[in-house]
Formats: sequence, structure tokens, C-alpha cells
Amino acid sequence: MDEKNQNQENLETIEENARAGTEQGNAPEQEPEVEEAVLQEELEGKPEPKAQPGQKRKGSFFRGNKFKRGGMATVMTVVFIAIVVVVNLLVSILSERFPSMNVDLTAQKMNTLSEQAADVAKSIEQETIIYLIGAEESYRNDTIYSNYGLQYSQVANLAERLAEANQNIKVEFIEPDTNPEFISRYAEENLATGRVMVKTDKRYKVLTVDDMFSLSQNSTTGGTDMFSKVDSALAGALEIANMDKVPVFTIATGHGEMLNSTNMAAFLKMMEDQNFQVEEIDLLTEEIPADTQILMLPTPTTDYTEEELAKLRALLADQERQESVMILATFYPNQGNFPNLNSFLEEWGVAVETGSVVAESDDSRYLLANPSYVLVDSANDAIEGTYSRLVSPASVPIKLLFSGNGEIGAEALWTTASSAYTITENTAEEEIEKPVTSQQVVASMSSSLVQFDNKFYQRGVIVFGSSQVFTDTFMETAFSNRQYISDLLRLSTNTDGSSVTVYTEKVQTNTLDVMATQNTIVVLGLGVFTIGLPLVILAAGLVIFLKRRHL
Repeated sequence: MDEKNQNQENLETIEENARAGTEQGNAPEQEPEVEEAVLQEELEGKPEPKAQPGQKRKGSFFRGNKFKRGGMATVMTVVFIAIVVVVNLLVSILSERFPSMNVDLTAQKMNTLSEQAADVAKSIEQETIIYLIGAEESYRNDTIYSNYGLQYSQVANLAERLAEANQNIKVEFIEPDTNPEFISRYAEENLATGRVMVKTDKRYKVLTVDDMFSLSQNSTTGGTDMFSKVDSALAGALEIANMDKVPVFTIATGHGEMLNSTNMAAFLKMMEDQNFQVEEIDLLTEEIPADTQILMLPTPTTDYTEEELAKLRALLADQERQESVMILATFYPNQGNFPNLNSFLEEWGVAVETGSVVAESDDSRYLLANPSYVLVDSANDAIEGTYSRLVSPASVPIKLLFSGNGEIGAEALWTTASSAYTITENTAEEEIEKPVTSQQVVASMSSSLVQFDNKFYQRGVIVFGSSQVFTDTFMETAFSNRQYISDLLRLSTNTDGSSVTVYTEKVQTNTLDVMATQNTIVVLGLGVFTIGLPLVILAAGLVIFLKRRHL
């Protein structure tokens, strides 16, 4: 009882002291440690006041579901956007380093390397630079020769794929306006926008628009068809720039030749495409280039001198040269008499009857209603290939004097059917109506062999009785003449499958991959992509916003 009274008195004393301190304006002081303990107790231990019935409890905004879910969504959105940006940057960087990552959606696979071109690129062992003359955006946007509809972006795309295949190959864009020093260094090459230079320390090769593209009129529609040769042109230039030695195709002039660089342009272009370096010389006044593998006598109208024939004999008599060498001679009816040239050919087992022309009595064996435009057959089994339509127009007959004579062998290349016959200026009309027919030889090859370390090289003479075979008319048609002559010259010079390997068909570039009417284009362009797709995205965003608003 006394203890209870004592406690009551203590409480009354404390209250009186507190009231006295308040009246004097001085609150009772607490020790700092006590104040900190009280605050900590209030923050950690003191329970939150309970809401009265009917009163909505006010919680912290940062602890609410809206903040938690909204914050998480914001974080996820930021992370997603960051991932998209990073992926986009990586894809952009990788696609520049590895162009083949870009899918080729063209129907003709114009931006995909052929197997031949890829093999050539992989074989390059020295640093090679492909210079694309012009601004990079001009190539990318197809603004070079745009009035012709050429897709010049293919040049850049394939060049970069060649570089991707081999780290020794580099691609550089050279703008003539900003790099005049480079252009002036090769002033003789006229390096204008659209040209391509492939360069190594050994040599360089310049490609023009005509080397990479061609145009022709469509006989059915009357329009212009555009063709691409970019794949084979770039690969061929790579090859020739890296070759240790370039084979030379030399044309002998000085005798009023019926064939020249104008009327046999397609044939010479084919030789250049096969990486032969084409040169012309005056046989009387100039020496035959030392690296010549094929010397052409393109239907001369006057005979050769003994000095000139001595050069021909010396070319074929070289027993130390470890490569094949051939002379290619072409003829035409009523060409004239050539006793000196005929004497040289007889040494190789060939006689050419320039006063005659071969004709065909079977109308299924000649073309264009002309009996002298004779269909012939390949007679040499060594030349593999399918040649369905070989034609020898206005050909003189060739006589083989022997099949073998010591080291020299002579054989037919092209022969007619047994229904063929020959006509001279003295042939009577009755003889033409009822001709004496027999198989005729219209092309031949004579050769000898030289051996070096178990390898054999040829020395020889190829004769075609028809000079028209080499004209553009018969080299650029559906006949098989072009392919046969290509195979023949590669085989006879041992360049088949080795130094000269790239030759691919041209690809038409202006074919339509997708056909659509004007209404379809309007519906797809305006209706779907301009109006429909944005509305769908807007509606989806609105739905998501309304749902999230009530979370």
C-alpha cells in the first residue's frame, strides 16, 4: 500500500515539473541517445494506425501495385528497346563484314557468286584490290547509267562477296572528283564513273560497262533486254591480275585481211573474257610477241613473204618453250592464190582449195535457204562437248595430205555429211543440179608434241575454211560455233581448266519477278502499308494503355 502511494506521488511530481517547464518555455531535455531510440522505435516498432470503419486506407505510392507493375513494365520496355538497338547494330556491322548475310531475293540470283567465281576468289594468294570508280551511294542506289536501267548495285555486291571469300581481296570506292590523283595516275585508262579496276603488284585489269553489261533488242516485244556479265567479268579480272603469265592472242596484219577487230569483235571479246591478252602486229615490220600462244592469220588477201613465213616457222620450232603454241588461219572462196602460204601449210599436211566453195545437196543440212551455209559435225573426239548446231558458211574445202608424217599429225575438226559437194567458177549448171557428193573437210588441226618432264605441249596449225565463222553474225547466234571454238582454243593451248577458267552465261536483269495490276499495287501500297498497318498498331497500343490504366 505504501509502495503504491509512493508511485502515485512520484507521478504527480513529474507532471508538476513538466507543467512548470512548459510555463517557463523550456521543454525538458532528453539525452541524444534517448531521442534516437524513440525515433527508431516509432519507425520500426510502432504499428501503423488502423483505418476507421468506412475510411479508405492511404498506403505509400511507391509500395502500391501500380508502381510495382508499372515500374517493371518500364524496365522491361527499356531493356527490350536496348536489345533491339544492340541487335540492329550487330546485324549492321556483321552484314558489312559478311555481305552474304544479306539474303539474295532476286529471281536470277544476281547478287550470288557463281561456283566458278567463288573458286577463283578462294585461290587468290596475293593482295588484290578491286577499285570501283564512282561514289559508293551511286553504286548502292543504281544511279550509274540509270537511263539504261542497269543495276549497278550488283557490281558492288559481288565485289564485296569476292572480298568476303578471301581476306587477300579488298574493295575500295574511288570518287574521281575527290581523288583526281588516282585517276590521273591511270590517265590512259579513262577511269570514269562505272569502270572497275582490279589491281595487283603484277598488273591490273580495267572493266568497262560493256564488259559487265550488254543490251539487245527483243525481237518479240521490240523492247530492250538487259543482261549482266558482272560475275564472270569480275572473276576473270581477278584471275588475270593474279596470273604469273598471261597468254597472248596475236593478230597478224599488213595483208588486207578480211577479218578485223570490227567484224570479229565478239570473237575477240570472247578471247579477252578467257583472259587472253589480244594484240595486233604488222607481221612484216614487227616481231611476234614472245608470249604469243595463238597467232591468227585472219584471211589475208595477199601472200606472205619468205621473211614473214620464217617468223611463223620459228614460232612453231621453239623446242624450249614449255607451253603450247598454235597458228590459226582462216580462208574464204575466191580469196586468191597464195603459193608461199600454201607451201607453209603443206608442211603441216594441209592443202586449201581457195577457188572452190562447199555446198550441200540435202536441204535439211543447210541454213537460210543457202546451200553454202552448211551444217557440219565435230570430228575430233578430244574436244568434249555437245555441239548441236555447227555451221560453216561459205567455206573452202580442205584436203588432208597425210594423217601422220614423222612427228606431225593432221586430222579433221569439222566435216560435212556425205551429201555435200564443191563448186568452182567453172562448174556447169547441170553439175550443180546433179552434183557428185562426198564428205568434205572444212576445218582441220595439225600438230606435233614437245615433252618436258612428263608433260606434253603442242606446236601446230589450225585451219578454218570459212572466215565467216569468226564474224559477229555467227559468234552471237544460237549456233554452237562460239562454244566449240572456245573449247578448241583452250584445249589446243593447254589453258583448259588451268589459267583460263571463268566463262559464264550472261543473265537477263530486266525480267519481272512479281506481276501485279495497278489496283493491286494501290491496295497494297496505300490500303495496307499506308493506312491499315498504322491503324492496327495504333489500336493495339490503345488497348494496352486502357488495360494497364486499371492495374
